[in-house]
Amino acid sequence: MTVGSDVKQCLSSIKNVKGSLASLELRTEDEEAKQIFRETITIMEEIIEDLKKRVGQLELEEDQYRGF
Repeated sequence: MTVGSDVKQCLSSIKNVKGSLASLELRTEDEEAKQIFRETITIMEEIIEDLKKRVGQLELEEDQYRGF
């Protein structure tokens, strides 16, 4: 397994966590908990964007993606 595929797997996992947080945010009645979920979702979105950029970089660096 390459670093690129590891990062893609991590990205997928984080997207799943974000979805779970969004579901919890919708189901909870506690306003403080809702706010915490929203803040955490925002952080997850930032991480997702950073990882997407990293995947792009790795695809350029790793031989199997270069078209050799």
